[in-house]
Amino acid sequence: MNIPNPFTSLIAYFTERRRTREYIALEDLKARYHAFRIFLENNGIALELLATIDNQLIRGQFSEIRNLAENLLAVSGELVDGLNLLANDAHAPLYAFHGRMSERVLGLLDEFKAGPASDFCIPLDDLPQDASQVAGRKAANLAGMRRLSLPVPNGFVCTTAAGSRFLGMGKLSADIRRLLRSLEQGQIDLNRAANRIKKIVMDAPLPDDLAQALETAYHRLRAIELNDNDTVPLAISVRSSGVAEDGVERSFAGQYTSVLNVIGVQALFIAYKEVIASGFSARAISYRLNAGYSPLDCDLAVLCQVMAEVDCAGVLFTVDPSEHESGRMLISAVPGLGTLAVGGSSPADLYRPLRSAMTENRDSSENRCAIWLTDEQVALLMDGAQISNKTMREVPKEDGGVRLEAMPDDESTLPLLSAETLSRLIHFGQLLENLWGMPQDIEWAYSQHSGLTLLQARPLRLAAKGRRRRSIDTAERLLTGSCASSGQVTGCVRIVHSIKDLVELDANDGAELADQPCILVLPQSVVDASNLLAHCVGAIIDIGNPTDHLSCIARELGIPMLTGTEQGSTKLRSGQWIILDADNCAVREASLSIRDAALQAHRERTNNERSTGPADRLTRLQASTISPERERLRKMLIPLNLTDAYGSTFSLLECRSIHDIIRYTHEMAVLAMFNTGDMVMDYAGGLLRPLDIGVPFSFLVIDLGGGLRRHQESFLRKQLALHKPLGLDDILSIPLKALCEGLTTPGLSWHSEPDAAAFSTVMSKAMLDNRGNRPAGSFNYALAARDYINLNARVEFHFAMLDAICGRDTHANYIRFRFKGGGAGLERGHRRALFLQHVLEKNGFYTSVIDDLITASLTGASKELVYKQLVMIGRLLGFSRFLDGVMSEDDTPLLLAEAFLAGRYDTREPMDS
Repeated sequence: MNIPNPFTSLIAYFTERRRTREYIALEDLKARYHAFRIFLENNGIALELLATIDNQLIRGQFSEIRNLAENLLAVSGELVDGLNLLANDAHAPLYAFHGRMSERVLGLLDEFKAGPASDFCIPLDDLPQDASQVAGRKAANLAGMRRLSLPVPNGFVCTTAAGSRFLGMGKLSADIRRLLRSLEQGQIDLNRAANRIKKIVMDAPLPDDLAQALETAYHRLRAIELNDNDTVPLAISVRSSGVAEDGVERSFAGQYTSVLNVIGVQALFIAYKEVIASGFSARAISYRLNAGYSPLDCDLAVLCQVMAEVDCAGVLFTVDPSEHESGRMLISAVPGLGTLAVGGSSPADLYRPLRSAMTENRDSSENRCAIWLTDEQVALLMDGAQISNKTMREVPKEDGGVRLEAMPDDESTLPLLSAETLSRLIHFGQLLENLWGMPQDIEWAYSQHSGLTLLQARPLRLAAKGRRRRSIDTAERLLTGSCASSGQVTGCVRIVHSIKDLVELDANDGAELADQPCILVLPQSVVDASNLLAHCVGAIIDIGNPTDHLSCIARELGIPMLTGTEQGSTKLRSGQWIILDADNCAVREASLSIRDAALQAHRERTNNERSTGPADRLTRLQASTISPERERLRKMLIPLNLTDAYGSTFSLLECRSIHDIIRYTHEMAVLAMFNTGDMVMDYAGGLLRPLDIGVPFSFLVIDLGGGLRRHQESFLRKQLALHKPLGLDDILSIPLKALCEGLTTPGLSWHSEPDAAAFSTVMSKAMLDNRGNRPAGSFNYALAARDYINLNARVEFHFAMLDAICGRDTHANYIRFRFKGGGAGLERGHRRALFLQHVLEKNGFYTSVIDDLITASLTGASKELVYKQLVMIGRLLGFSRFLDGVMSEDDTPLLLAEAFLAGRYDTREPMDS
C-alpha cells in the first residue's frame, strides 16, 4: 500500500495552482491585446466617418449625413467601451458624457434641415478649396490662383444659392418655365422666348435679403480696396461663373454676359440681373441644348471683381492650337479692355513665343525679382510676332460703363507687349499648366503702372490630334503625397520636429509666423500642431493619412495639406519657398517672382486684418458655406479641442465634441497598453520564455498569439523547453524580429565599459538601485504577437519601454518609445537623452525631452517604415548602453548622433572615424 507523500501532494497542489494562475493571466493578456486591436480598428472607422461627414456637411444630402452621424455615434460608443475594457473601467465617466453628447446630436438631427446657404455673397479669399458647386468654376479657379498669390483682382462671388433665391422668387421661375415649355413645343421661336425671359428677369426686383447681401459685399470690398475713401468710386466687373462653365469638355465661352466698369450699388443690382438673364439668352439656351444640358438648370453664380488697370489686354493659349508640337504659345493683345480680343471684332497683335524663351534672376541691388533677357532670348520671344494696325480700343467711362475710342495714329502700329512682359506671361502660363495638368486658356490685362493681371484661367480645348491631357513633369516635383485638404498655395517652409519647436512657434499666438506665409512641415501627423495651423497657409506631413486628426483640422480651416510625403522634413529646409499643390499631390520650388508676389499679398492681408480686426477663418468659412443647422451639427461632431496630449488640459473635462472623445479614448487606450505593468512578472512568470540572441541584452517573452514558433513536443520536453532560451529562428513576431535585427547589427558598439570619470557615480548608483521593485540587471520582458510588441527593459541603470504595431493597416501602425535614467548622473543622462532625441527626430519621430527622460512617437506609418525604424531602435538600445558615461561635453550628443546617423555604429568616441 502506497501512502501519499504529503510533501509531494503539497508541491503538486501549488504547481497546479500556479499553472492555473498563469493560464488565467495569459488569457487576460491575450484578451486585452485582441480588445486593443478591435479598438484600433474602430478608431480608424471613426476617423474615416469624421472625414466623410466633414465633406458631406457642405453639400451632402440630409439622409446621408444622418446615417453617417448615427454610425459615428455607434462607433465612438464602442471606443468608450473598448477603453474601459483595457483600463479596467478607469474611464467609466465617459459613458455618461458620450450619452449626453449623443442625445444632443440626435436631437439636432431631428430638427435638421437641408436648407440653402444663409450668406449669398462670399469674398474670393474666403471660398473653400472645392467651391465650384457654390461659386462656379471660374470663381473657384480664380480663388485658387489668389491663394497662390498670383496677380488676380480681389472680389466676391454671388453664389448659386443666391441665383436660386432670385429665380425662385414669386412667379419668376414659373414664367421662365412656361416660356421654355412653349419653346420646346414650337409655340414660340428662340429669339422671342429669350427676349421675353430677359424682360421679366430685368423687371423683377431683387429679394431684400439678396439685395442686402450684395450691398454689404460691395461696401466691404470698397473698404478693403479704397480704405473707406468716399471720394473715389469703386469700379468692378460683373461676370458669370457657372458650375458647368470653364470645364474640360464644355467651356461655355462667350455664352454669358459680362458687365464692365460697374460703379455703385444700384448699378450692381442691374448688372447682376443682366448676368442672370444672359443664362437664358438665345445663344445660351441653344448651347445648353446642344451640350446635353437642360435650359432650366441655370446654375449660375456671379463673380464681382475690382476692375483691373488696363493699357492692353488679351488671351494666352499655353499651346498654339494650330501647331500643337511647335513648342510655342499663342498670345493675342488688343489696346484697352480685353472684350475686343475675346470677341474677335478688332485687329489684335499676335505673338507666338517659344515656351523655353524665359528666365528669371534676382536683382541683388534692389532685393527684388527682375527679369533679364539676352538679345537672343528677345529675338526668340518676338519671333513670328504679327503687329496689326489697331484702329479702336474700348476704355472705361468715368461714370460707369465702357466706350469705344479711336487709337491715336502714332500708337496704332506699335507692339503692345514687350519681350519682358511676354516672358512673364509665359511664366504664369507654364505655372498654371503644371498645377492643373493640361494646356490653359488664360485671359490677362496689363498696365505699365500695375503690371500683369490674370482675369481667368480654364482648360484649353485642342483639335483631336493634340487634344490630350498633359502629364505633369515629375522631375519638377520636390515631393509627392496624398491630398488631405485640397488647395494650392505658395509659402515659406517651417519644419517642426519636437514639442519644444511647437511651443516656441506657438508663443505669442504664432507671432513668429506672421511675417510671411508659412507652410508647416512635420515628420508625422501630431495633433499638438493644430494650434499653429491657423497661422499657416498650408501643411506637409511625412507620415499620416487623410483621415487622421490633423487632416480633419486642416479641412476645417480650409488649409491645403499634403500627407504621406515621407521625406518632406528631410528634403525641404526651413526658409525654402515652395508651391504646395495638394490638388495634384505635389510640392514644387517657387520662383522668385511668385515668392515676391506671395510676400506682397501676405503683407496686404496682414495690414487689412490689423485695420479691420482679424476674423476667425473657420467661423467665416463655415458661416458662408453651410446652413446654421449644419454648422451646429458640425460643432458637435468635427472640431478637435484636445490637441496637447502632454498638457494639463488633456482631460475628459475638456471634451466638447465627438472628435474629442475619439482622440481622448485613443490616447488613453494606447497608454493602457504601453503601461501594461509588472503584472506579467507577478502572475505569468512561468510563461516567460528566455530569448538569447548573442548580445548583452536578454529578455523574456510571452507569446500573445503568433509571436513565437511552436514546437511539437511531449509534455515533459515542453516543460523543459520553457527554460531553454529562444533563438532568432523562433521569432515570428514582425516587430520583435525587427528589434532583434537592430540589436544584432554587426559591429554595433554596446559601450560596455563606462567612462572612468563617471565610474564612481555608476557604482554609487548601482548600490542604490536595488531599492526599486525591479532592480537594475533583472530580467526584461516582452509581450509579442504577430504584429505587436510591448517591451519593458530596466538594465544598466536605465529604463526603456517600447510599444509598437507593425502590420498591414497603416492607420493602426505606431511606435511609442520611452527611455530614462543612467548611472553617471542627471547631467550626463540628459545629454544621452539629447543624443537619442537628435537621432529619433532625424528618423521622423516626434519627441519630448525632460531631464534624462525622452518620449518619442511615430504614428500612421507603413509596415515597411515601422519595421525599418524598429531596426534603428534596436541599434539605439545597444549603442546607448552605458553611453551616458561618455557624455562628458555639451557637444558630445550631437557628434555621436551624427556618427550614428552616418552608419558608424562601432564608434566609442564621437571623434572616431
